[in-house]
Amino acid sequence: MPIFWRPQFRIGHDDIDADHRYLILLINTVELVLRFPDDPRNVELALTELRRYAEDHFEREERIQIAYGYLHLDQHKLEHRALLAELDILVQRIHATLEDSDGGVEGVKAQSGEITAFLRKWLVDHVMKSDMQLVPLFRKPVVR
Repeated sequence: MPIFWRPQFRIGHDDIDADHRYLILLINTVELVLRFPDDPRNVELALTELRRYAEDHFEREERIQIAYGYLHLDQHKLEHRALLAELDILVQRIHATLEDSDGGVEGVKAQSGEITAFLRKWLVDHVMKSDMQLVPLFRKPVVR
């Protein structure tokens, strides 16, 4: 079942909220190609795009946090690096599955539950918990 953007997902910064919307779209895309892996390489492509966009988003978010003087920036950066490392592992595992002569559709399907669970947990734990701590920050003026 796809994830739908809801008003309670807003953290109050237009750029970050737009990024989160797009991340939800990418997560939904990964889940879709996992469900219907006619060409299992699409799973690798979708995960790679999600990883690339997540890195861009994290860099943007960190610059915004610096501009607002976010006190927990270092911890937030650590979370970002850990999430990127996890995404790297998922991409590498799918790639290895596709390279394996016994891999392909069945190999990808075997990993779909774990990948879906990770992506949904990431969305809930990071965006809906860690990023929600930013809400009060965006009610203050930018620190120069």
